[in-house]
Amino acid sequence: VQCDGAANKNIGDAFLLTWKVNNNSNNDGGTAEQCAASANNYAADKALYSFVKTMIEMSRHEDFLCNFSPRALAELYERMPGYKCRIGCGLHFGWAIEGAIGSSKKIDASYISPHVNMSESLEGATKDYGVSILMSEPFYNLLSSEAAAGCRQVDSIKKQEGDGVVITNLYTYDVDLSIDFSLRDEEKKRAKKKKKKVEGARKKVLGSNHRKTQFSLFEDDKADYYGNHEDGDGLGKLPSLKISNDFPNVWNTDEDIIQVTAHFTDELRHSYETALNAFVALDYEHARIYFNDVLDATDGKDGPSKYLLSKIDQMKA
Repeated sequence: VQCDGAANKNIGDAFLLTWKVNNNSNNDGGTAEQCAASANNYAADKALYSFVKTMIEMSRHEDFLCNFSPRALAELYERMPGYKCRIGCGLHFGWAIEGAIGSSKKIDASYISPHVNMSESLEGATKDYGVSILMSEPFYNLLSSEAAAGCRQVDSIKKQEGDGVVITNLYTYDVDLSIDFSLRDEEKKRAKKKKKKVEGARKKVLGSNHRKTQFSLFEDDKADYYGNHEDGDGLGKLPSLKISNDFPNVWNTDEDIIQVTAHFTDELRHSYETALNAFVALDYEHARIYFNDVLDATDGKDGPSKYLLSKIDQMKA
């Protein structure tokens, strides 16, 4: 909501969230020029940013999300060792029919469109590709250059469109959610205490009549803060979130974004691009070499490389 989106409905264990764009010239996705990020108030940037920040905060506050009894936690980790609370996101851009759907007994305001189904398919495919976020090409074309710089094309697929079949690209935004945010947060707390100690010493030297200066923990004056630190419903202290609306600069200034994207360099993106081009050209031997290079550089964790290598193995069998 803070990023101009709206939660519409839940479908099983999935939720449909929508962002409206100011594009009336084309109903099929348009081009990057027709759907410029700034012309649409950075709607795509805000959608992607909201999901990335949600994942970061879920990773940071894992203890809050899994605040169960010791017995329940023990049973959970016994069934699923190393369990982490994670979500997958499918992002797509297209038209939809908006209106009341249902019967006289139950009416829902929702959206009907093959593009809604496409976003659901993308969300499901995140499990196959081993990524947290999967984006369609029309959505990717809406992103600002700052946001697109952190994206990677992971595959090209055939999609039914009307009476024909078109080839479209799939993209991801590479984030490393295995980072231990608690360590960095502790470092921030120590730095804050040290700063207070220095300020207290300065205050003693300057005297009690010295004019006080108000400091802010965060220097981003365009940031909004949500949540508080009051106890709620016995769950402990509620997380406090910081959301910036400084688009598109936020991609280069948000400390969390910078940290979770640092692991996947431009050099790795080039290696993956080379592998993908070889894969599409059916040159599986060279594709295998470059996919393995990416896996070696990521300690075997890159989901798209593992997925396409499994496809090569299936076709070779």
